[in-house]
Amino acid sequence: MRFAFVIACLLFSMQLQGQDRALLFAEAAGAKVRQAPSVRGDDPGWFFPVREVKHLATGRFWEKPWEEVAANKSDPVPGIVEFHTMLKERGIRLLVVPVPAKASIYPETLVAGFTPGEVAPLAPFLVRLSAAGVESLDLEPLFLESRAKDPGDLLYCRQDAHFSPAAAERIATLVAARVSLEGTQGPGPFSVRERDTLTFTGDQITGSEWEGSVPPESLPVRYVDMGGTPGVAPDPASPVLLLGDSHTLVFHEGKEGGMHCSGAGVLDHLAVHYGLAPDLVGVRGSGLVQARKQLFYKAAGAPGYWDTKKLVVWLFSVREFTQSTDKPVTIPLTR
Repeated sequence: MRFAFVIACLLFSMQLQGQDRALLFAEAAGAKVRQAPSVRGDDPGWFFPVREVKHLATGRFWEKPWEEVAANKSDPVPGIVEFHTMLKERGIRLLVVPVPAKASIYPETLVAGFTPGEVAPLAPFLVRLSAAGVESLDLEPLFLESRAKDPGDLLYCRQDAHFSPAAAERIATLVAARVSLEGTQGPGPFSVRERDTLTFTGDQITGSEWEGSVPPESLPVRYVDMGGTPGVAPDPASPVLLLGDSHTLVFHEGKEGGMHCSGAGVLDHLAVHYGLAPDLVGVRGSGLVQARKQLFYKAAGAPGYWDTKKLVVWLFSVREFTQSTDKPVTIPLTR
């Protein structure tokens, strides 16, 4: 009995130490916030959106008043649950996929001295969604595991706000493993090329004080072909809808749109797994509110739009939970 008590005390002590480290990291992240769009990490080759750093500074944000931690002073959960309920009434499955903050996977690149696992995890917040019946895919532990297994295969761009091409491919694999669709078999007309190299200047450098002094970065990439043609064209009649912020567009929309390349985004790799081209509603604004508004406009202009849908994959940055300035409003699925 005494031995069990000692073990319990040790485990409790370790838990407190972990919480203390998470608190210290949040405070250190807060000290990095500045009046500029981007923040350079303690590792000078890594750059971060200041809004994401602000989000990290909130720590365990779900334990605090939303009036204090959220830019719009609102709890995001009711809006997510509302969307889930409307889709469920139509027999459509929703999978919420928050993209972890870059420094939650690579904390030492923002603040020296911290290691993976010392940033407050998102899991307790996702429990709230689960309790309300909303299904989510927690990428944090999966990304941390991937980092530990293959440290050299980066999951995030060093100088961009987005995940890496390898992570885009990984997310598509994880989504397809979570949700299978009846009537879809194999890759169909889609195929993945051999690994190539993508060289680009990230959006945290372009237009910043570092432009011209920081060389472009290079990352491995695997492009998807559709019937021998590079890239996948979204299909509005697809049973799968990819919805969200610019993480739905990066490596898919092309260099001309500021998304570095085409044919290597989450949508492209989802096509390989499902054997069909998904539909796409992606925005450069809020993945929570603006994306749903654009979805409403699209559905309202296409009678019967929802009749073919079976799955909505809602992909957006975790920072939306605290840094979105859009007030949550009721947004119907269509007119």
